[in-house]
Amino acid sequence: MKKILVVALLITISVSTLAAVFDWERAVSLYKQGQFREAIAEFQAVLAEYPDHPDSWKYVGLSYYQLKDYAAAIAPLEKALELKRKDNRLDPDLFRALGQSHLALNQFDKALPYLDTLTKSQANVAVNFHLLGVVYSNLNRPEEAAEAFRKASKLDPKDGDSFYFLAVQQFRTGKLTDTVATLRAGLVAQPQNAEMLGLLAETLLRYAAAETDERKAGTLYDEATRVAMTLKSVKDDAAAAELLGRAYLATKRYQQAETMLSKAVEGTKTPSATLYFNLGFALAQNKSWPRAAEMFANADKLNPK
Repeated sequence: MKKILVVALLITISVSTLAAVFDWERAVSLYKQGQFREAIAEFQAVLAEYPDHPDSWKYVGLSYYQLKDYAAAIAPLEKALELKRKDNRLDPDLFRALGQSHLALNQFDKALPYLDTLTKSQANVAVNFHLLGVVYSNLNRPEEAAEAFRKASKLDPKDGDSFYFLAVQQFRTGKLTDTVATLRAGLVAQPQNAEMLGLLAETLLRYAAAETDERKAGTLYDEATRVAMTLKSVKDDAAAAELLGRAYLATKRYQQAETMLSKAVEGTKTPSATLYFNLGFALAQNKSWPRAAEMFANADKLNPK
């Protein structure tokens, strides 16, 4: 009699386990098909029977993450991390998802420890360092941000975003020579990257303006002009026209400067005092006195005295 009861109990457990496995497989299948809300319901059914199943918690969190419900993703991801830590299991997916969830919520201080751990556990993955750099940048830690972006760009030389963000950190700290070198390297990987082209043109113009050697300044201005022309061919908008106009102005090509700066004024909803002034200067050089006076007056209204 006892043997029969034991056998019956084993059969019951086996059937229950098979049902749970079936539910788990269905839940994973739904997740892989992009049916994230349905997947959440299935994983929660598994958790109703097995509340300490870490991968079910993980997929609930990842499903919320895929739905861009980052706040809802955090608790199940943390639960999965807690359960896996008890078993001394390291899951990089959890650190990345938690870091990115906090990052999406602008909770940079909370994202930092997850992404820092991720870079240490996966030191050969470029995107990990890129994400860490974004966090450091938003925490106003430029040197650490630059170092993270530098590592990301070394690991993935085709990653234009890391080159760009590294250059932004260098530009903000006044390292114009380093900024130029970084952007030149980045544009080898992505020659049509509008963000890098724009920042390079701006940096070259500022670098040239501070250069005391006229020949070196002239070379920098010429490069700025070429870069700005490329930018305008990639992204023909008011900002590109203004950059090219400023480059023409610096190289004393006043007619071309007037054309570009006029387009910039026409294409900008609220032109700046500097833009009005630069156009006024170009017009004055071209002896278009009435319109030059109008532009200077506009600049003076925005920036009196």
